[in-house]
Amino acid sequence: MKKTLVLLLIVAVFAGLIAFRGYQQKQVGSLVPEEETVRVEVVTLKEMDLSDVVEFSATIEPEEQSAVVPKVPGRTVLEVFVSEGDKVKEGQPLASLDTSLIRQQLEEARTFYETAAADNKRYQALYEEEVVSRQVADQARARYTQARSAWEQARIMSGYHTVTAPTEGVIARRLIDPGDSAPQGPAFLIFRQEKVKAVGSVPERNYHAVRPGQRVVLSVDAVPGRHFEAEITRISPVIDPVTRTAKIEVTLPSEGLVLPGMFARATITAGERKASMLPLEAVSRLAGTGETVCYVAEGGQAFLRIISTGLEQEGFVEVTEGLEPGEEVITTRSRNIKDGTRIEVYRR
Repeated sequence: MKKTLVLLLIVAVFAGLIAFRGYQQKQVGSLVPEEETVRVEVVTLKEMDLSDVVEFSATIEPEEQSAVVPKVPGRTVLEVFVSEGDKVKEGQPLASLDTSLIRQQLEEARTFYETAAADNKRYQALYEEEVVSRQVADQARARYTQARSAWEQARIMSGYHTVTAPTEGVIARRLIDPGDSAPQGPAFLIFRQEKVKAVGSVPERNYHAVRPGQRVVLSVDAVPGRHFEAEITRISPVIDPVTRTAKIEVTLPSEGLVLPGMFARATITAGERKASMLPLEAVSRLAGTGETVCYVAEGGQAFLRIISTGLEQEGFVEVTEGLEPGEEVITTRSRNIKDGTRIEVYRR
């Protein structure tokens, strides 16, 4: 009996301890944890002199290019006199085409012309002697005129069987070989390369900052360590509604180094102006939307603010919309800072 009482006492003690422990855990779980306060550094908008720099990527193209199209397509190419990269002068033969058909046509046209000329001479003499009527003489003259025109046309066509360069330049593309049929399209492409042009696009927001004649500095990937000075020669009068950009052309001497097809980066300094700036570390992108945001310190809390930005310069970014002068912006980078986070501010 005594042992039973001791055992029951021990069980009661353990049951009491378990119940007390459960009560403690319930009390702890019902407590609301105190919100953590994050210590942050803040800045305000800083007015700075901002250089309006417009940058864009460009592809180098020849200043002038000529597509050489044979005037008698379908003829067999007998010989090609030039290769890609060759320099040519205006009027220089580039290729010869089969002339067997035109030679036959030319011989027939010459025979018809000589016969018509002799007949016309004879009938004009007979008309003067009043042997034939005026109508017969006029018909003979018409045949003569027609034959002469056909012979002259055949002679012109025979000259088209030699393909010549319409301008001086460099053979950029050769699109025919001996044995081919002369195409209806280009057989050669000729580039003039004393000067080249860099063709690219500028964003809509920079459109009014650029103008023809403006100085441009180009760096070309294929010519490292060199900067080439150029000037804007043409700006598109319209904005592409899809890309929101405008086409721009920049002309420069090639110096034998800058060649069509190369990639270039262009920089235009369009002047200076006053701008409201923030350090880059105070600005970030909102995940999922890509909107530019910062956190504003107000009343001991951090508040998310969507802003619009412009150019970047020396570790600062221009703020164009979304902030007022004097508002304090958090520069501290921390995952703990969210919209509504309690903060303790210290200033630079």
